[in-house]
Amino acid sequence: MRAMHRRLSAVLTVNLLLGYGAASSSAQVDTLETPAAAAAPAEPAPGAPAAPAAGPASRPPAAALGFELDAYRTALADKRLDAAGSLGTERLAEIIERAEGQLALGRRDEAIALLAAVIEGGRFAPLASLDEGRAAVYLLGDALGRAGAYDMARGYLTRLLQGPKQDSEYRRAVARLVDLGLESGDPSPFVAALAALPAAPPPALAADIAYLRGVLEERAGRAREALQAYGQVARESRFWAQATYRAGLLEVEQGRLGEGERLFCRVADPRQTPAVAPLFGGNDFFQIRDLSRLALGRVAHEQYRFDDARYYYHLVPGDSDRLPEALYESATTRYEAKDYAGAHALIAELNGLGRHHAYEDEVWILDAYVDLARCEFPRADAKLGEFLKRYEPVLAAARQLQHDPRALAALLEAREAAMASELGWSHDVTEMIRTSVRVDASYGELTRRLADLDHQLSGLRAARAEIAPLETAIAGGAVVARPELAVADSPSDRLDRLDEQTAAVRRLLREASAGAGVPAAELAAIRQELNAVETEGAAARSRAAGSETARPPAEGKGLPELLARDAALAGELEQAARALRSELGARRETLASEALARLERRLARLVRRARAGRIETVLGRKRALELEVEALSQGFLPQGAVDSLDAARYLSDDEEYWPFDGEDWEDEYIGGEGLR
Repeated sequence: MRAMHRRLSAVLTVNLLLGYGAASSSAQVDTLETPAAAAAPAEPAPGAPAAPAAGPASRPPAAALGFELDAYRTALADKRLDAAGSLGTERLAEIIERAEGQLALGRRDEAIALLAAVIEGGRFAPLASLDEGRAAVYLLGDALGRAGAYDMARGYLTRLLQGPKQDSEYRRAVARLVDLGLESGDPSPFVAALAALPAAPPPALAADIAYLRGVLEERAGRAREALQAYGQVARESRFWAQATYRAGLLEVEQGRLGEGERLFCRVADPRQTPAVAPLFGGNDFFQIRDLSRLALGRVAHEQYRFDDARYYYHLVPGDSDRLPEALYESATTRYEAKDYAGAHALIAELNGLGRHHAYEDEVWILDAYVDLARCEFPRADAKLGEFLKRYEPVLAAARQLQHDPRALAALLEAREAAMASELGWSHDVTEMIRTSVRVDASYGELTRRLADLDHQLSGLRAARAEIAPLETAIAGGAVVARPELAVADSPSDRLDRLDEQTAAVRRLLREASAGAGVPAAELAAIRQELNAVETEGAAARSRAAGSETARPPAEGKGLPELLARDAALAGELEQAARALRSELGARRETLASEALARLERRLARLVRRARAGRIETVLGRKRALELEVEALSQGFLPQGAVDSLDAARYLSDDEEYWPFDGEDWEDEYIGGEGLR
């Protein structure tokens, strides 16, 4: 009975995880949302106020987002299994310490389940206004925010904003809401929640809120309102550098380059930066300072102030991630200023970093064209030939990736060995594609959310695996212990492995087709069988999806009915999460295809420039020979023949050459009087 009680009590946390999975899975990316989220848009998150502007929040119903905790407590009490015990400040402090330890280890789901089971319990209400209770609420909101459940996190954190009490948890909640508003990609609900504060926040927090409001206005295309909001960010705010930098970008976009340069200088120049800004900004401040210096260089470059641009780019420190970008752009300005020696020195410094960067292809062409400008045609031709040898395969691979979904998926999943073996690429080609692709900013966010969805899908499968033996035990049957591998051996997992195996067989077929000795009839028969296996796998996936949603919801308030409803809800959430994952995966592939298209266009342009440059080297050498012949005909030695051991071959029959004997005579120097 004691073991039975432990497993039944775990249902409380399982139910919260089900609701947490729904909220995390329904996080919007662009306009994508789960069917579950679209079906019930009016459901509030746990602890969220019904209307942020209406005053203090009321406690939401326990059945919100699918978990019926009150019903479970009642059902457990009916069976005399509710032995949660008393909850005091000491016990709550121990739970908070355990949750903090779990978060430090990255076990956020366990921390969420532990805290939610306490906060949503009936014994938490007397402790909610105490310091320990407010700390627990903040910790739960923070954990949900880390997991990407932004709506639920906002619901719990806004509990700490109501009332006159402005303690440390109040300040931490306001700061965390600002952070989540920036991370979520949709600051509007967080701005609305922070706008309903019952009292004016401290100046530093008010500046953080102003920065979040400025980001919202900027994304909405309201530049004037965004500039006003950024202007309200005080120097004591941790976002002062970000606000000043973004305001400078807006000024430049409006064509006011001088005002933008003034704002960039406030961050880039230590003499103009407030002394407290680096202290409050932390490491982010110095990253924004590097960006501001790059922006200053670009503004100066735009105005053809090449010397100023070189100075600004030189300010980027050697340990900055932006150093390759600064060196490349600085070399470009020196090339345009016809300072070819300076351009070569900067390119040599960039190549001396010894690391891959996104400007390797551009730098190669720039280096060759600097040689062309200096009439060093053999060196330029050698560099351009090497560029074509290295990057023409990369261009062909980029074009191939756009028409091969399997290879693109392997690239996105970082399966380098599979991609190389499937397409016959070398490691260098694969690495150059990785370093050359410049993805959209939202690509990383999509990848992170896909990883979160995969994590939640595994948690939902585990929850369903836990609910099944509980239903059997309550019904009076014998519970058979399931092995740990059962969760990872679901039908969907087996179908995923089948897809990987069929992809491997297709690669082998491709290699066999390219070779000799295998009859074509046998290969065709294997392909036909493989197509049949893939068709059957797709049909099995469709049948599994239909069977998981075919279970009707159970009625009643007893434990069997509650467990049955949770099992059905887990299936619905899993299907919604899978549908959302497919949409996000398609969106990520679209972004990757767009990035590959940009890479293909850029490499095609650079390859054309390389080929045109090689033509220029031939024409240049031809013109150099013509000038040399013309000079010889007029009696002038070419520069390469001066002080050369081969100078005698340039002389005519009536001329005599005396080689240098190691001594200089003063009268041999014209205009050199008084130099010694």
